This record gives sequence, structure tokens and C-alpha cells, in this order.
Amino acid sequence: MIKILILGGGFGGVRAALDLEKKLGGKKDIKISLLDKSDCQIFTPALYEVASIYGADHQHPFHTELRSVSSIPYSEIFRGKKIELIQAEVKNINLEAKHAPLETSVEHRLLETDQKSLTGHAVTGNGSTIDFDYLVLALGSAASTLGVTGAEEYAFKFKNIDDGLMVADKLEELYAGAGQKDSPLPIKILIGGAGFNGVELAAELSNCTVHIAHKHAITNKNCTAITLIEAGPVILPMVSEKERTLITERLHQLGINIMTGSPVKEVGPSYIKLKDDHILKGDLIVWSGGLKSLDIFKSTPGLDLDERGRIISNDFLQARNHANVFGVGDNLIFIDPITNNPIPQMAFVAIEQGMVAAKNIRQLILGGKLKKYKPGRNSVWIAPVGGKYAVAHIGKLNFSGFFGYLVRKLVDLRYFLSVLPFFKAIWFFWRGERAFARND
Repeated sequence: MIKILILGGGFGGVRAALDLEKKLGGKKDIKISLLDKSDCQIFTPALYEVASIYGADHQHPFHTELRSVSSIPYSEIFRGKKIELIQAEVKNINLEAKHAPLETSVEHRLLETDQKSLTGHAVTGNGSTIDFDYLVLALGSAASTLGVTGAEEYAFKFKNIDDGLMVADKLEELYAGAGQKDSPLPIKILIGGAGFNGVELAAELSNCTVHIAHKHAITNKNCTAITLIEAGPVILPMVSEKERTLITERLHQLGINIMTGSPVKEVGPSYIKLKDDHILKGDLIVWSGGLKSLDIFKSTPGLDLDERGRIISNDFLQARNHANVFGVGDNLIFIDPITNNPIPQMAFVAIEQGMVAAKNIRQLILGGKLKKYKPGRNSVWIAPVGGKYAVAHIGKLNFSGFFGYLVRKLVDLRYFLSVLPFFKAIWFFWRGERAFARND
């Protein structure tokens, strides 16, 4: 039995699992397993929508609906597929062979020396051991405070659904207090980090806070002050100057103050201190300033990592010195041979890499030439910038305003159709539109 294990059910992991099942699922002596600590895939592009929901606290039944429209159950994605789902947290990975060589009942052309070095295992939180002959590392990343003093203690994070709901609850608390004259106006919101998450959150909060203020009978026109703080010289460094200008102008129209070249030195309970010791007062501080690799990789013997703990791979996405181990998405450092820069950690990149990893595992098992991963020149990213406005980059095409917003919806729907049966995908998309309509 050849065992393929995928650790992590994000965009890259799910794509790898589905592609492997499509090509190899019909073979009786191949087992495909996906392990994730959750029972569903978080649809991360909807996180800013969750954070900007108003009029529903954690005790409100609507929060249950928010969770269901912001995450896709693996049971739905893999329904009818020959993929074993394991809900557990991985605690340890051993890449070294401690078991018998691979069985060879499936026609493949692996060298005998390769077979003897393949099998490893992962250990879960409850002590269970899961063997593998091929491994896809797609565990994603964790929020990083970049070592900034106080950020871990005092700033709201923005990485998962619970983070988004906590931000929404804090907003409700602040405006409820202001409506009762217990809190001064304007409500000051500080967002550390002007990547896509920070930009999208700032823009959406500028809209939702108007509704929250109205709900609490706050009539002041300037009842909210939102500041977006970026350590680098520009926001969204991965986009073109033209696209950045569109997004910046939109943020300014929404009344958002943008501070670039402003590294954060310290975060307190109601302030951010910059590197130049300038202090910004804030009622709500949200940290979206960075991601870090998972500590489990650092404790995995034989796994070569860069200085930030990301897996170093070859052109086929194989981990160095481990031909049967593949990295995708946030877990991987891959240098673009054209730009000589690391490729960005974005959803479309993880999906592309998941496809390549699946293809190469199939080729190793059945025999064939491996496929090199070539960073897509037709990249896809969309930045929603408040309400029914977005800037969309689809290959060589750019859309902005309401057309960009429509493109965003089509791209979301396309993703749902790629992982769910047709009617399930339409139902999931429609429920999300209905739930988040209040934000617009």
C-alpha cells in the first residue's frame, strides 16, 4: 500500500488532495489522507467581512451562520472522494525511514534505493502515528508580531474567524459606550501592517463603523479615525504602482490615514509607539503585520529551512534531500528565477503549487517526467477596498471600482465550483452573499 499524506487543508493542501484523488483514487493500493486540526477550510478572503459585521455579538445566533459561510466543511469538499480525513493536530514529523520499503503492486519506476528511503511518519496530538510514503506539507502559517514589544498582549490578531469575530465584538462595545457618552469620539482604530489583510480590513471598517454609529444614535460626522501603519516605504509592495495608486486614492476617499515608513516599536493597551518614539493613541489596535512559519518544521530533523523557517525546495517543489516530501503555500520559500525574489504568499500561488505537487507525486509513483513549478505570470489577486469597490488583477487585465467588485465575486464563485459539486457551490456562494450583504 502506497500512502500519501497531506498535512493541512488550506488552498494548496485541498487542491493537492483533489488532484491526487482524481488521478490515483481509482487504484486500490494507494491511500490518500488529509490531516487538519479543523473540520473545515477557512475561506480566508472572507475574514475582513467577518470582522466588519455589525449588530451581532458573540451570543447572537448570527455568529453561527457567519462561521458556516466563512468556512467549507471538508466533509462536503471530499464527499464521494477516496480521501481519508483525519481531524487532529500534528505534533511531530519524522522524515526518515523506519518501516519496510514500498510495496510495488502499482506499476511505477522508483529505484530500489529510493524505495528504502521513503517511508516516514507524523505523530498527532493524541499520540497516533500516521505513516506516509509521500508527504505534502501545506500547514499554512501563523500570525507573527515580528518581536514587537506588547503586540502579542495588546493587539487583536487577524488570522482566523475567531479573530475576526473578536474585532467585531470590540467595535460593538466601543460604539455602544460612545452612544451612552461613556467613551470619547472619535473612536480611534489603529491597524498595523498594510498588506492585503490590513488594507481590506481598514476599508471595510470605514463602511461598517458608519452603520454601527447610526445604530447607537451617534450623529457626529467624524466619529471614527482609522490609521493604517506600514513599516515599509509603500503599502502593498507586490502590486504595480498604477494599482497601488488606485487603492491609495480609494483609501483616502474613505478617510483612512496611511502612514508608511513607520516601523512599530511598541504596542500598549491604548497606544502604538513608532520607532521614532512618536505615539499614536488607539481604542482598537489590530495587528496584521506579518506571518511566520510553524515551529514544527524547526523540530523536524533533516528538513532544510531558510532563516525564517520556510522549507527550501528544488524546482519540483521537493524538499532538499527528500524526494518524497513536497512543500506548498506559506510553508515554502521559492525564488522566482526571473525576478530573483521570493514569490508572494497568496492563495492562487498555493493552489498552483498544490497542483504541481500532486502531479509530481503521481509521476513518481507511475513513472514519468517531473514538472517544474514556474511561478504564474498570469497572477490573480483582488483587493476589496470598501463596499462594492475592488481592484482586481487577473493576469494582464485590471479592473477597478464596481467592475472589480464583480470580478471578485466571480473569482470566489469559481473557487467554490472548483472544490464543491455545482449546486453545493452555488448554495455556499449565495449564503455568503446574503450574510455579508449588510456590510455593503
